[in-house]
Amino acid sequence: MTKDEAGKFVEENNTLMANGRTKPSAKTSLSTFIYNRLQIVVFYIFFYIFLAAFWIACLAIFLQTIDNSTPKYYGKDTIIGDNPGVGYQPWLKDQPESTLIKFNPKNSSSYAAYTNTINKYLEKYSKIEKTRKCSGQMSNSEFIKEGKANGKAEACRFELTEFNKAGCGNDTDYGFQKGTPCIILSLNRLIGWQPKDYEKGQIPDELKDRYAPGHITFYCNGTSEIDDELIGAVEYIPKEGIDGRYYPYAVMDNYQQPFAMVKFKNLPKNRIVMVECGAYAANIEQDQESRSGMVTFELLREES
Repeated sequence: MTKDEAGKFVEENNTLMANGRTKPSAKTSLSTFIYNRLQIVVFYIFFYIFLAAFWIACLAIFLQTIDNSTPKYYGKDTIIGDNPGVGYQPWLKDQPESTLIKFNPKNSSSYAAYTNTINKYLEKYSKIEKTRKCSGQMSNSEFIKEGKANGKAEACRFELTEFNKAGCGNDTDYGFQKGTPCIILSLNRLIGWQPKDYEKGQIPDELKDRYAPGHITFYCNGTSEIDDELIGAVEYIPKEGIDGRYYPYAVMDNYQQPFAMVKFKNLPKNRIVMVECGAYAANIEQDQESRSGMVTFELLREES
């Protein structure tokens, strides 16, 4: 046996002792490497498919516990609270930080954005499907219990006729063309909330000639003594405010949010008037610091 043959014999025997088999060829090693990597890839594909399916199943089970019509926590001592806020229209979305309503009765383009905003806001009230005409003792409370409407619920239809008769309709550009703008006042939607009546002797003095049981009454004044003098005569439509028959609120098809209007009949020319409007019922609190239960805005009638 030559020296080279002896070296090859020793190497093969060492390999056999170490691995229990002969040393694989380069081709065999590459095939084994590819096969092992393919096994790993297939394992992770099935692993992540299983993981995704498990997550989807858990999510589906969780969603079954959620009631889309009623939040789990609402009312007093929750972040939602039980004291409604007050909103107003026209509020321009492209000027979200501004509360100034500036117009010139002789120039329709100066108030076109406001009337367009109100028109869009009122569009939903022309859709009367799944609503009902409520009169007498009829109200949303017939179908809403604990903040949830039953399957037969139809919201009370909110009529706009009274506003049109008071000169606060589209035909007068909601009063802007006559210099007597009509501002919409409404409450935030709070699940399960409905107004409570004042007890005898508790009605605020500024409401005594207008308040009626079962209503949310509004009162607007200037934010200062000077503004109080400038604000002039104010008309509330309806004078009692929002009828409580439209409460409580609950998620239901075609719910029509009620509102009242306040008409400013004698605004001064070229003077900014800062206005504060509050909503009143026995269970509504006006908080100056948080602005809860009230809203402020400014009016400017520009005219030479």
